[in-house]
Amino acid sequence: MSVERVEYEEFKEKLPELMGKVQYGNEEIVIMKNGLPVAILTDYYSKPQKIKIGVADGKFIIPDDFDTMMSDEIAEMFGVK
Repeated sequence: MSVERVEYEEFKEKLPELMGKVQYGNEEIVIMKNGLPVAILTDYYSKPQKIKIGVADGKFIIPDDFDTMMSDEIAEMFGVK
């Protein structure tokens, strides 16, 4: 997918052409205002990129006493006890 950057004034003038590019040309349009991106015009049916969070969910069991288990042994290793 290609990305085209267009200033807002140009976007207003070329809206029908840009809509065609997005709809039929597999393209995204980044709308700029004073050189800064403010919006993206993209195909409604394009799949958004998914960010995988929690890929190990359910694969590990964390004990209830995880934050305190072996605290005496750890303290001894660091010379605190």
